Amino acid sequence: GFPPQVIDAYDGLDPDDVLDSRAQQVRLQLLEECRESSAGPFFVALIGEQYGDPCLPVQIEVDEFQEVLQMCQQASVSTQLLDRWYQRDENAIPPAYCLLDKQELLPNYYCQTDKKARERDRQEWQEAFQEMNMIFHAIVSRCIQEGKLGPEMENKYFTSVLERELRFALENRSNEDVRRCLCYVHKIFNMSRQRERTAGQQSGLLSDPDLQAFCHTKSNTLLCKLREDFLPCMVASSELQVYTSTTTCELRQGYTSEMRQGYIEGLCKQFYTNVLNLIDVTVSRNTSQIDSLTEGILQQADLCSIYSRLYRIQCAEVEQIKTYLTQKETKYPLIVSGGPCTGKTVFLAHCAKQADIWLRDKDPVIVVHFIKGDNDTLKQLLSSVCQQVAVSYGQPLLCIPKDISQLKEDFLNLLSAPSEERPLVLILDGLDQISEAYKSQSIWWLPRSLPPNVKFLISTAPRKFGILQALKALYTDQSQFVELAPKERKDCSKMLTELLFSSKRRVTSGQQIYVNKALNDCSLTLYVELLHRQVSHWRSDVEITGDSVRKGVHENIKWFLDQLEEKHGKEMVSKAICYLTLAKSGITETELTDLLSSEDNVLMQFLPQEDLPLKLRVPESAVEKLLLDLKGFLVRRYLLGSQVLFWVSRHFPLVIYKLYLSSDKRVQEIHNAMSNYFNGRWAYGRAKPLIINQGLTTQTKRLLSPPQAFSNSPLVKIYIDRQQPSQPWLFKSFFSNLRKTHELPFHLKASGRLEELSRSVMLSLGFHQAMLEAGQLNELINELEETSQLALCKELRLLASILRSATCLLQSCPADLTMVIQIKLLPFLDIFPDLVSYAKQIYQEGLKKCGVSAVRSSVSCVPSIRTVLPGVDVSPIVDVLQTQCETIAMLLDNGCVWAWKEDVVDGYRLINSSDLLFSSAKSAGNFLMLSTKCNRMLLCNMEMPTLIYEIDAQKPVTSSPAAADTAVQGFLIVNSRIFVWFRDANYVRMFDLNTGRRLGQLECQYCVTCVSCSSNEKYIFCGQEKSTVSIFDIQDEGFRLVMSSSSSAGTCVIDVLHSELRGEMSWVDSFGNVFVWNIQIMVEPTLVKECCNLEDQQKVLHTEHSPENRTFLICKQAHIVLWDTSSWTVSDQFKAPRNRSFIQAVLSSNCSLIIASLENCQFLLVWKRITGQCILRLDIGHTQALKMIKYQSTLVAIAANGFLTAWDLDLMLGASSVSKTGIKIKSVLVSSQGEHIYTTDGSDGVFKWGMLTDTIEGCFCHGDPVEHFKLTVAGEHLVTSDSSGDIYIWKTDTGENQQRIHGNHPSHLLITPNSHFVVSLCENSFSRVWKLNSGHVVCKIHLYLKNAVITPESTFVLGLHKRDLLAVSLWSGCISKRFSCSSESDVMAFQPLLDYTDYVALITSSGDLYTWNLAEETICQQVQLCVPSLNQLDLFQISSSGTYAMISTAGATISIIDTLNGRLYSLEMTAPILFVSLTVSGSYIVFICDAESSNCVCDFHSKPVLKVVQASNGRNVGVCYLCKNPSALTVTDDSSIYVGFEDGSVGIYVISDEAEGRVNVKRHINQIGDRQPYLSEEPKRWQSMESASIVWVDSSTDHQQC
Repeated sequence: GFPPQVIDAYDGLDPDDVLDSRAQQVRLQLLEECRESSAGPFFVALIGEQYGDPCLPVQIEVDEFQEVLQMCQQASVSTQLLDRWYQRDENAIPPAYCLLDKQELLPNYYCQTDKKARERDRQEWQEAFQEMNMIFHAIVSRCIQEGKLGPEMENKYFTSVLERELRFALENRSNEDVRRCLCYVHKIFNMSRQRERTAGQQSGLLSDPDLQAFCHTKSNTLLCKLREDFLPCMVASSELQVYTSTTTCELRQGYTSEMRQGYIEGLCKQFYTNVLNLIDVTVSRNTSQIDSLTEGILQQADLCSIYSRLYRIQCAEVEQIKTYLTQKETKYPLIVSGGPCTGKTVFLAHCAKQADIWLRDKDPVIVVHFIKGDNDTLKQLLSSVCQQVAVSYGQPLLCIPKDISQLKEDFLNLLSAPSEERPLVLILDGLDQISEAYKSQSIWWLPRSLPPNVKFLISTAPRKFGILQALKALYTDQSQFVELAPKERKDCSKMLTELLFSSKRRVTSGQQIYVNKALNDCSLTLYVELLHRQVSHWRSDVEITGDSVRKGVHENIKWFLDQLEEKHGKEMVSKAICYLTLAKSGITETELTDLLSSEDNVLMQFLPQEDLPLKLRVPESAVEKLLLDLKGFLVRRYLLGSQVLFWVSRHFPLVIYKLYLSSDKRVQEIHNAMSNYFNGRWAYGRAKPLIINQGLTTQTKRLLSPPQAFSNSPLVKIYIDRQQPSQPWLFKSFFSNLRKTHELPFHLKASGRLEELSRSVMLSLGFHQAMLEAGQLNELINELEETSQLALCKELRLLASILRSATCLLQSCPADLTMVIQIKLLPFLDIFPDLVSYAKQIYQEGLKKCGVSAVRSSVSCVPSIRTVLPGVDVSPIVDVLQTQCETIAMLLDNGCVWAWKEDVVDGYRLINSSDLLFSSAKSAGNFLMLSTKCNRMLLCNMEMPTLIYEIDAQKPVTSSPAAADTAVQGFLIVNSRIFVWFRDANYVRMFDLNTGRRLGQLECQYCVTCVSCSSNEKYIFCGQEKSTVSIFDIQDEGFRLVMSSSSSAGTCVIDVLHSELRGEMSWVDSFGNVFVWNIQIMVEPTLVKECCNLEDQQKVLHTEHSPENRTFLICKQAHIVLWDTSSWTVSDQFKAPRNRSFIQAVLSSNCSLIIASLENCQFLLVWKRITGQCILRLDIGHTQALKMIKYQSTLVAIAANGFLTAWDLDLMLGASSVSKTGIKIKSVLVSSQGEHIYTTDGSDGVFKWGMLTDTIEGCFCHGDPVEHFKLTVAGEHLVTSDSSGDIYIWKTDTGENQQRIHGNHPSHLLITPNSHFVVSLCENSFSRVWKLNSGHVVCKIHLYLKNAVITPESTFVLGLHKRDLLAVSLWSGCISKRFSCSSESDVMAFQPLLDYTDYVALITSSGDLYTWNLAEETICQQVQLCVPSLNQLDLFQISSSGTYAMISTAGATISIIDTLNGRLYSLEMTAPILFVSLTVSGSYIVFICDAESSNCVCDFHSKPVLKVVQASNGRNVGVCYLCKNPSALTVTDDSSIYVGFEDGSVGIYVISDEAEGRVNVKRHINQIGDRQPYLSEEPKRWQSMESASIVWVDSSTDHQQC
């Protein structure tokens, strides 16, 4: 999968700094980091003919340094350089002389603007370095000889950089570590003489020739000792891998470039082989990816280990935790609180690690979950915890995503699983970090009390979101609350001392005063860590003041980052920490290097001085050095199989956001860069442009200079390959690129690239496959649902619903994704054309993975979103209200009000106040009017739920007794006025919307029952009792009664409609009667139409008006009436199913569908208006729906128990486009071109289906139920017969019934291959051969032929008669040929061979398989069968060539004959076979079998399955889950499979394992999206002739015309 990270510690290092002591210390730290973090090889050494120089010691102890100085004085060697560069530091442990940093004495050493000053300082340092090095060589050697220094000092002063690093990697290491190292030794003979010639040149700075020779000899000795002694010793003791090569060079030519190149090539090949072998030996290969459950457990365990290691100061509160965990009974959770940086997370992680020790006499199950803010939702938290507890206690796993309330129930039930021997310790850190924590119900899921053997620890911030206060209200025992107090100063001081001691540092007493003062001001552990980074750099001679110590955590973080910028460069540091901060869940070191290499400003620091290369990247060593300085604050953790870096404290991101990410533009830039990286924009050698200033010199190119410095120089764009890795969704090893799947969607979303996110990621098959292969199905569903709130809302929700419905299947078999999508998505492609490209991806991939493709799916289920309101488990819903802002409000029986909308699927409590309990609620527009139980009226704006007005409705305007206040019946908002009417009141009150002030009231004649407004907002219509409507003019500031109209019906008006265009007012009364008035002259209304049904006295339950479709729906218990409002006539009526009553009915968006809820019915029924057919049943998860609410294209059904189920109305329309007859399909015929199919279902019709439109085009109607039907080869004519015995001839293109023939009742119909003649076989009378075009009888056949067929040449009718097989002439009706067996055997089954028209294959009862040549009348016996295999011979089928024959089926066994090899064998299936067919070529067996036994009740596991196997060997070719009950199976010559279903639908599938099938599928792929749009047109009905046009009579005359 991922490439190894190779770090060259010398890459990017200034050549003058190779021998720098501090640089070597960094290299050794990098080497140790590699050893600790690498899973495989971590060190490779290359040793040649040069030993190298030693570094100057960084620290020299005081006594040691003084000995060197004394010896220098004795030898008359100047100590001026040593005194200048080494300074005494009492803060070192032990006190020492420390080598000063070069920049302290040579400020221009790294200067980039003054080249001369820089070169001068560098030259001075080189001279000083060489001189000090030689002084140490001479003086230390003399000190050792005289015994003033120990012999071990040779290693300190004389060991070269090469040997020091080699010994650091290999010495005192375990054998396992040494085996992970490689060493290559290259010996070059005759190189020593060349070195002698150049030794003087190399040591030209040394003035003493004897000293030069001494150093040269000593280096050779040490190199020889290293190669000949140390390395062989390591090979013998620890099995170090050492590879030695030798090269001989001539004295004159020396070591040539050709020799060097040859050695390099050989080394590369050898290294590649060795590294691969070493990886295979040291790295354990994981052949399968970890599932999401295990991944989550490992992540939390890793975090627990990381945080527990940060516990450095003992907390007294630990004893309280220990007491809580060890006591026998605990009724409530223990709540840990504390302010920022008090260490709650570290504290709980430490307690989690100690719990095993405290409960050592038991076997506790410890479940720890660290909540990570926006990445953790309550649903994800509960799901993770439930699964961990379930696995630990052997409970059933929760494999299917559940709603939040069900997860709560599962969580509470699982808490009863622990036992006294195996108690549960559950620790949740950061309850206030849950992404839904801002809602008041964030603790509703917590148990009110704990069952036995459960210990529950929770941490939260004290004031955030009021969580702690809510917990104290839930758990009244205050002893269960522990507050972490700030640390004592003495503890912090002790911690700081220990940290300094670990780095061999301390502070002076004077400096300690300021440190103590700082710790008094802030005694947080993080502050101590930061303070250590600062004071560890203090030398004893540094003067410290009060301003020297930064106060507070954030100020110290800022200082620390400033130091990093100064050391590593501002651009590099700022970009690196921004990437680390904005990564979704950390970032790997390789990724960080890649990202920095893509940054132009960072890469400019590493441009070479010579010509620019075609490839360039930031050195890994430069990044690693930065990470070394961040160590402690930045830690590694394993996530999704990778080791990522993340901030251990959340305060670092807070400061980084403030310093570097304060602008949205900068944040978006970083997210854009990370998006480009993870989608591989600059991979595969694509060069990224780098813009540089042409005026930059080669020296100044190395650092980014201010733009104004070269403002007059033109900019040059060059293209450099940044060597970015490829980012496939799946690696070649079929491992998922989890880094890409995890990070890319997040960064695309954050950068606002929603189009790319939705189409290139969410609608990418590769993304889906990668997530499924990684076991991340639930995460994939969550990603789709979250993205659907930003783009492609319906499309992504549909995909999420499809995946959720197949969770049980896809979790066990991700490869079935293509088949699942084909089956479930096809019906909706016309509705959602944006899914066409995704569907094409699915089919292309399906051709590779599965030998069966679904080209027409009959699955028409509508996906839904279901949730349960958390608060309804306490009190049921009593009322549901709809608002225009797509929010549904629900009033509970206990007086609470909850709200739900699609983007907050779990709902939320609308008003968080225990003092306000409501008795009723009404809605209008975006507002909700709530009546409290204490007679207050509140108006709530649902767009801003916190904005609440109180309406003064207590006092009537007049003193009339009729004006007494009653319950609110409803309200209406017009402009800035509110109109409120009350139950049993004859007035409507008006209020000001902005102030709640009462404006007056409208007085009516009778009690007001409904109020509506005209479209121009000028008139108010008040419907009343006694069939009365009053109209008020409200356009002016005042209001006046315009007119009042009444009818004689005397009923209650429930709805008033107004058409300003037609000058018409219509109202509907409580019994569904309609009254239409002409109000063009407002003061003189005229009753135009009165539609009353006095016999129907049922009350109206619900109405709906669709002005754009001119439709008005009235729902009653017994029926639904649809009115055409253009003429106010009844357009449709639908009766309730038998013994059922309607509750409510609504219309689809285009009014083509009616959705109704019924009493005591747990599903909704959907009718297609144009056909009156019930086409769908929608499950609501409860006994009945309390109310249905429709907004835009979403329908929501709410049940009293809090179940909310939402469907997309467009999906309903798509599902309704799946044509079905409604009756079980019995047989299927297909035209030769495949453009039409014909089905029968036992009714009086034969249905014609169009493949281009996927609809039923028409029905051939008969007088009686159809029994038989046949299609001519060209498909021009259809011949049918019904139960009356009449035969019909139909013209298929026009539906014309050309002939209706009455004669003997046929038991079977046959049509000759040339389509000229028809044979009607009669079992109880003679059969006839007659002409298709005229009905003229050609001849009669007096014998009944069983299982008859016509030969391919249209010559004979073959059939069984008694014990023989007969061939009857179609011209004479006489028996032309006969196949008879012996007296003990009968012919049982037969079939002509299509490829050999003269041959017929047949089976006898004795088990013999013969081929009979009709022309020559010869017989050949091929196979002898065993008698038990002769069951169900009516299924006998043979291939067109006769190669394979299917004999029979029995249960789950299919018997096959290989006629070429004379072999009989059986294919054993996993479930009983329902339907089976052999393809014409004989290559495949197509069958439908029952579903295998499973505990799952989903359609994939409970419904029959279509399978295709290879006939020759039983190899599984493909599987298709039908998801419905099949009733018929037909396989055509082109390997297309047609399946009829019990609901009257037809599915079409293609065997894509062979070339012809793949061509059919590719043709279908090209046609996806081009299908004609679905039109709601009723299928045509072609009627038959009323009486027979031809009558056959049994006489000498063959037929008589009627």
